Amino acid sequence: MSTPIANPDVYARTGLPETGLRNYWYPVLAGWRLGKKPKAVKILNEDIVLFRDAGKIHALQDRCPHRGAQLSQGSCMYPGSGTLTCPYHGWTFSGETGGCVAKLMEGPETVIPPGTGVKTYPVKEHLGVIWLFVGDMEAVPLSDDQPECLAEDKEWHGFSTWRTYHCNWRVLKDNLCHDLHAPFLHRNAPELILQPVFPHAVQLAAEPTSDGRGIGYRARGGINKADYPGLGQFPPARESWYRRLKPTGRGKDIDPTKSPAVVKYGYLHRQSSLLPGITLIGRPSGNYFMCRWVVPIDEKTTLFYTFSRYRRQGAVATMLQKLQWIFWLSWTHDWLFSDQDKRVLEKVKTQRETLSRTDAGVSAWRRFVAEHARRPPSSDHQAAHRAAAE
Repeated sequence: MSTPIANPDVYARTGLPETGLRNYWYPVLAGWRLGKKPKAVKILNEDIVLFRDAGKIHALQDRCPHRGAQLSQGSCMYPGSGTLTCPYHGWTFSGETGGCVAKLMEGPETVIPPGTGVKTYPVKEHLGVIWLFVGDMEAVPLSDDQPECLAEDKEWHGFSTWRTYHCNWRVLKDNLCHDLHAPFLHRNAPELILQPVFPHAVQLAAEPTSDGRGIGYRARGGINKADYPGLGQFPPARESWYRRLKPTGRGKDIDPTKSPAVVKYGYLHRQSSLLPGITLIGRPSGNYFMCRWVVPIDEKTTLFYTFSRYRRQGAVATMLQKLQWIFWLSWTHDWLFSDQDKRVLEKVKTQRETLSRTDAGVSAWRRFVAEHARRPPSSDHQAAHRAAAE
């Protein structure tokens, strides 16, 4: 029996922060989009300016401490110095430290008080994407926050796309928690329309992944069609006549005893949710993963990065996979399939919900985040760490 939740804040019980999880790396911008001019980005409700100088990328708070002008409207006036100059009065800041190194309108003899500057952010470029670490602690290695298919670039290759969703990040991530909306909402997506409807009415289980970084989902049983008294068949007969193909791609599930993904590579879950807002969806072969990364911008906006990752299997396979992505996946999934979610999620009202058994994955994800999200070490722990380093 479903249980209604009366609290108008559906995330109050688990305390998922409205503007995202701090102390993690996030993909924020395709590397090719950062040229000679600084670029403004927003992540976890913080305004940040990215700029590239002498081949190195820097990230600073996008607000000059002098009079509040946007540094992203400024320029790298002194190429090779690794500095960014404010467009208003010429205050110039180091990309490495964030410190003010000059006040151009006050002359070179001006004394700059210690501490005058802006916040800096750890930033890296990987897989052609710029990544930022926004938090209250020292940045962890980027690979710590990436699944294997992203971190191990020598073993995997692929492509990425991004979309902007006008909804809160929590709504988008809940949508990816194997909540069984796909058999209904996506049943007529181009990549699935000729296949049987995804199994539904399954027994869904959610369990921690072996590395402790998230939740893995297992679905057992299920049906592809059924008759509903007083209504008729689902899927309706008018949709059934063209579903003649066998399940392939996203429609083909992993056999827990026979699929190479399990037997050869040891992947236990076809789909999983990982911190800080990652969804991994694999194939029975174990040679492909779709990695979907939810990036909070502010309370009402989310960046949705999709990485299609293929295991490297030689030049010919790489070329075929590239063609498959360009002429099929890039538009059938990253565009049309995802737009079916986008149209619904941007209109979702989160004041109240009535959870049901299909929401087992959603509930498990929310609890996992509340219990395991990364937090800065305590002051005692940090002191001990510094003493050990000395």
